Amino acid sequence: MKTIKLHFILCLLFLSLIVSSATADEKKTLDNWGIIYGISGTLINETTIDFDIKLLGDKFYFNNQPFLITRNTMPTKDFFIKNNIEQTYFDLKEQQELLAYNYNIKLNDSITYLQFDKTIDNSLLKQYVTQNRQVILLDDILLLFGKNGEPVFYSKPYFEKEFIKDVPQLPIIEVPFNAKQAYVLDRDRMSKQISLHFKNFLDLPWSATDIYGTKFSPISSIINPIFIDVFWDSGEADSFLYLFSSDYKVLDKLLMFNYITTTRGGPGGDGQAVGYRYFTIDKNYFIERRQRFEDETMEIQHFQVTNKGKFQELPTTSNCYREFAIKDKSQHSAQSLLLTSNQANNYLRFDGGRLDALDDVTLTFNPNEKTLCVNYQQAYSVTFGKANSKQFFGNDELYQKHIANFKEHDIDISDELTYITIDNIKNSLLSKFLLHGNQAIYMNNTLFIVGEDYFVAYRQPTVNEVIYEEMTYSESNNED
Repeated sequence: MKTIKLHFILCLLFLSLIVSSATADEKKTLDNWGIIYGISGTLINETTIDFDIKLLGDKFYFNNQPFLITRNTMPTKDFFIKNNIEQTYFDLKEQQELLAYNYNIKLNDSITYLQFDKTIDNSLLKQYVTQNRQVILLDDILLLFGKNGEPVFYSKPYFEKEFIKDVPQLPIIEVPFNAKQAYVLDRDRMSKQISLHFKNFLDLPWSATDIYGTKFSPISSIINPIFIDVFWDSGEADSFLYLFSSDYKVLDKLLMFNYITTTRGGPGGDGQAVGYRYFTIDKNYFIERRQRFEDETMEIQHFQVTNKGKFQELPTTSNCYREFAIKDKSQHSAQSLLLTSNQANNYLRFDGGRLDALDDVTLTFNPNEKTLCVNYQQAYSVTFGKANSKQFFGNDELYQKHIANFKEHDIDISDELTYITIDNIKNSLLSKFLLHGNQAIYMNNTLFIVGEDYFVAYRQPTVNEVIYEEMTYSESNNED
């Protein structure tokens, strides 16, 4: 029995050592100072990106090798002159306003520098200090120098203790929230900039150049959601929904929105945008996210924020189609809905008018099968009918108003019109905007949703808009 207990204790100690080691490795990674992208004239390459840098007291850790340092001050210009890199000084002074605004980097009249001794001479670090074995420390920004004085900036990582101080300054937004509202946030610059020092804390790659945030009201006493936009060195941007604990530890994050290229013609082409281009968050934090791929297939996923602050994926189903695209298990979720390119592209296109409440609604209408599909997932049967227009509207003022609206689409409804009645739709969002709660007008291959104070048209897509044919390299050359 004693032998069994001894083995058990030894096993526990061994497991504890493994966990401690893993935690230490993780902490070691988090403590790394990270390179700052986006500053012109800086030395950013595969070597400088991978530097493992930490600064702890009088020790400077470079790629896990410790070096003793002393801290001193000197007039800024004198530092650059004595190290024979005066041109770098002038270059940085020219960027001073931009450095201060974008990165809070201020080159004052006097600077703090770190002095190394000869022990670095056999280290790679020797190539990234000045001729006098010195580097600059600007508060929590480290400045190394390449062979010709090219600067390389590194930022000290900040964590929840610092992050919690910045949270009160973030603007507040509310749910429901969607991709269009996220666009308005960016367009109107409503979000507040978050320091690049938080890249490690937010688990972001070093290629992030700008971070912006807005916060939602707390979901509960232990879940605080924050919407964060990240801009990359490539010029692209991603949006994430983060969930934080009451003391602002990161609980989970979900990519909500990004842009990669277009499906037809590359960046700036005339095809569909590739990436996560659509999302909605309802008042209960039920999330729908759509991702389009380069072959124009589309994956739809549903998530729910749990009471523990995690994103739980839920099964996504549809009764709109008999068959779906074949999934690549390495690329697609087992619980998602994957549409073929034809299914994804065969939706009604906006064709005039305005009704903001339907911005999140995607409609697919098949007149032959008499089926209307909402958001690719819910199918409704329809019946066609013809009616006297004045009787259909039941209001002469409304009748006259919509005669004028339809004329703009070269349709005369002064006598009669064709309409559809949608079965079993009265409990949906769409029903609020249908005449009599279940009727819309369908003429000239266009669906019209009309009311007392709104008129919006959705046309059927063209064949070219629906059918995606991947062009081979030889075909594209022949066209040229």
